[in-house]
Amino acid sequence: MTWDEVKELGPLYAIGALDEKTSRELEAFLSHATPAQQREFAEWQEVAALLPLSLPHPEVPARVKTNLMERIAAETQPAVSERKVTTYSSTGKVLPLQSKPRTARPVQRWLMMAATVALAFSSGYLAWQNYKITEQLTDSNFKLGTLQRQFEAFLSPSTRVISMNGVEETPQAHAKIVWNTDSQTWEVHIKNLPAPPSDKDYQLWYVTADAKINAAVFRTGANGTLELKLNIPPEALNGLAATAVTLEPKGGSPQPTGKFHLMAKI
Repeated sequence: MTWDEVKELGPLYAIGALDEKTSRELEAFLSHATPAQQREFAEWQEVAALLPLSLPHPEVPARVKTNLMERIAAETQPAVSERKVTTYSSTGKVLPLQSKPRTARPVQRWLMMAATVALAFSSGYLAWQNYKITEQLTDSNFKLGTLQRQFEAFLSPSTRVISMNGVEETPQAHAKIVWNTDSQTWEVHIKNLPAPPSDKDYQLWYVTADAKINAAVFRTGANGTLELKLNIPPEALNGLAATAVTLEPKGGSPQPTGKFHLMAKI
């Protein structure tokens, strides 16, 4: 069996319309198919699985329904030659005569099956598209809601925004701290801070008049960005005067030992 044959039979296999022998041949081909071919075949099965979720069909005109019902009625009525004919023998016995039932033409049967498969997959594809669009809208609404909450929080009197500037080794780096003074939380948005060496980590500090308190140990990615969400401990709130980021040995240090990379006064 070739890939072209598999592509033709795939939709029928997905809805279970193939005979057992052809199904086994198709499955044998797929067991050695390329990853790209297997992904394409899996998409047919995904569409077939969504067939029960098909979108409502448009209203069919009454004229089409009437013509279809008349045609079905005409085809199901036995022809005169196929009806039971009763004759009488010379002995008076009743002899029922009945012709063999007419079989449907193979071409017509295959055309009906092809039309059914095409309609089923069209409906399934529409359902799949509708599902994807609904999923995207849900995700967009969630993101929009999050942005709206962040914007409202930004405008709140209880919100402070602190700008951190790059120093020493990373003058291009910068960060914004959104400080909710009601919940005493920080959202730290770091930009353009290069990823540290493999044996180092960055460390964020709360700086008070009496101490430097660890806030977070972190690493930025290749794009130099990171977001941190922190709960400020009570000991840091007493006399909080500044915040800073230093480069420390991997895992962090009890007190700052490396060079400063970001800094801000509060």
